[in-house]
Amino acid sequence: LLPVIGACGGSGDDSVSDGGSSARIELTEPEMAFSEPFSSIIGLRELSDGRVFVSDRLVQALVIVDMAAGTADTIGRVGGGPGEYSSPGPLLPWRGDSTLVVDMGNTRYTPVSSGGGFGISSPLMTRDGESMRLVIPAATDRHGNIYYQARTFGLSAPSTSDAPDSSGIVRWNPATDRTDTVAALREPERRIERGGGNVMVTPIPFGSSDDWAVSWNGDVGLARGVGFRIEWSAMDGERSIGPDIEYEPVAITQGDRDAWLEAMANPAGGGMFLSMQAGGGGGYVRAAPAPRGARMVGPEIAEEDWPEVKPPFPPSAVSATPEGELWVQRHVAFDAPAKYDVYDRNGHRIGTVALGNDSRVVGFGDGVVYVARTDEDDLQWLERYSR
Repeated sequence: LLPVIGACGGSGDDSVSDGGSSARIELTEPEMAFSEPFSSIIGLRELSDGRVFVSDRLVQALVIVDMAAGTADTIGRVGGGPGEYSSPGPLLPWRGDSTLVVDMGNTRYTPVSSGGGFGISSPLMTRDGESMRLVIPAATDRHGNIYYQARTFGLSAPSTSDAPDSSGIVRWNPATDRTDTVAALREPERRIERGGGNVMVTPIPFGSSDDWAVSWNGDVGLARGVGFRIEWSAMDGERSIGPDIEYEPVAITQGDRDAWLEAMANPAGGGMFLSMQAGGGGGYVRAAPAPRGARMVGPEIAEEDWPEVKPPFPPSAVSATPEGELWVQRHVAFDAPAKYDVYDRNGHRIGTVALGNDSRVVGFGDGVVYVARTDEDDLQWLERYSR
C-alpha cells in the first residue's frame, strides 16, 4: 500500500462527498511479505494462529502459509474424490477454525480444518422441479449462516427472461435449514447471444450494479451503484441507509476499452467454462477452469454500447472487515493505482487507501489487510499491512 494519491482523472479524494469526515490512511511499508510468489490468488482466509489459508486457481492448489516462518504447505490434491479439488475459489471462515472451500470445478463446497483435514462436501447445484438452483457461498458469519446470491436456471435453453435485472441476497442456516432474503440487488446489464448451439451471456461494458459483503457478526453491507450510497441490513432486521455520495465520474478512454476486452478474453484467475444440459433424468451444470494459456472469444461490442463514463465502482468491489467496516474499490482513471474508500456503519466515508500499481486487496485479518501485488511476470506476491 502506497501513500494516498491525489486526484486521478476526476476520481481523487476531493471528488467524493458524503457528508461525513474522511481521514487519509497512509500505509507505506508492508508489515510482512511472503518470499515465494503465487500464480493467481483467488481466495484468502486468516486462521486464528496467524497463518493464512490461500487458494491459487491457476495452479489449482490450496496452501496454508506461515508468513512469519516463511513456509507454505500444500494440502489435498487435484481430483474429484475426497480430499481433492478441481478449481479452488473463495475461502470462508466456518465453525471453529475451519474453512469452507468453494470448488467450482467440482461444483461443491467443502469444510477444511486448520490442520488440513477435509470434511464432507455439499453440492453447489440442486434440482428444484424444472430448474437447477445454484448456491455459491459468498460469505459466512459467526452464527453459522451461509450467504449467497439467489440464482435459478431453467433446464431448457436460456432466454432473455433468464437474465433478470435483480436478485436476492439469501441468509441460510444449514443447521436449521432456515432461509431469509436479506436484500435485493441490481444485477449488471447483460446481453444474450446464441450460435452453434451455444449461449453466451456477456455483460454490458462498465454497467452499473450493486455489490455486497458481510461482517463476521452477520450484518450485510451494500453499495448501491445507481444513487451511490451505502446501506446496511443488520442481523436483527434493522436497516440503515447512508447519505447519497456525490462523485465525479471517470471518463472511459480507449485504454479502458482495450483493457475491458482483454479481461473478457483472458479473465483474471484463468476463467471458468460453465456448461448446462437437460436430458435423461433431469439436467446438470458443470464448471471447469479454462486450460492454462487458453484465450476465450471476446465479445463484439457495438459503439452505442460503450458508455462515456464509469460507474462509481467496478464489479466485485465490496469487502467487509471482521469488525464491520465496508471497503469499496473505486473506479479510477486508466492505469492508475487501485483505490479503496472505507465506510462506517452509518454509510459515511472514514478513510481512503490507495494501492501500488497492479495491487489489490485479497482479504482481512485481525487488524490487518492482505494485498496481492502482481509483478511484470504476472506472478503475485502476498503482503500484509496493519490497518
